[in-house]
Amino acid sequence: MKNYNVLFWFAVACFSLCATVQANGQENCTSFDLDYICQNTEYVQAVSLDCGLACLNDGEECLVACMTEQLALTNSCIGCFGEQVTCIVANCFLACAFGSEEDCAECALANCEAGFNECAGIADNDADDWTNLCDCNDNNPNIYPGAEGTNQGFDNNCNGIYSPSETTTCLADLNNDNTVGTADLLIFLGTFDCEDNCLDEADMNSDGVVGASDLLIFLSEFGLGCN
Repeated sequence: MKNYNVLFWFAVACFSLCATVQANGQENCTSFDLDYICQNTEYVQAVSLDCGLACLNDGEECLVACMTEQLALTNSCIGCFGEQVTCIVANCFLACAFGSEEDCAECALANCEAGFNECAGIADNDADDWTNLCDCNDNNPNIYPGAEGTNQGFDNNCNGIYSPSETTTCLADLNNDNTVGTADLLIFLGTFDCEDNCLDEADMNSDGVVGASDLLIFLSEFGLGCN
């Protein structure tokens, strides 16, 4: 029984942050859950391992209760961890209890990773090799942790800071704070339909009126980082 610890380690380690998966299904983990797992990966793994060992003889309900006490995750998301442990015990007992760590890992990945990802709602929608656990925009393949800047106004590397290589020239940065946000929207709305002595910057298409066409330009830049 030398590898029981390996059994439960891989029960939680299967959700590799950069694993390429395509999961469409139950999605029991909320966006908050996924962000929490991303920001606290080692802690979540440690708690899952400890709870797995503590509940070795008591089953899934014990594991879920143990994890609920220590992790800020929804019960439905924690339930996916319990299901994964059950799957690994059912399908990989011999490989994990008597085989090598590699045997256990291969069995867990082959039999239980897809089910866990479907249950949790983990996916790589933009096929950039980063799942929505830590990919701050999983619909744009140019945005993921560590990505190079594309000078399009996106936080390409998901670090919350716009670097020079990520920013773009924005017409809608009306308060010159290098982002297009709510403050700019308030300024823009204050000049909407203005036809005389308008704020020049709000007349983005330079037609002398702050109107619908300017609003479309504003909306296309909302949320961007600017230089």
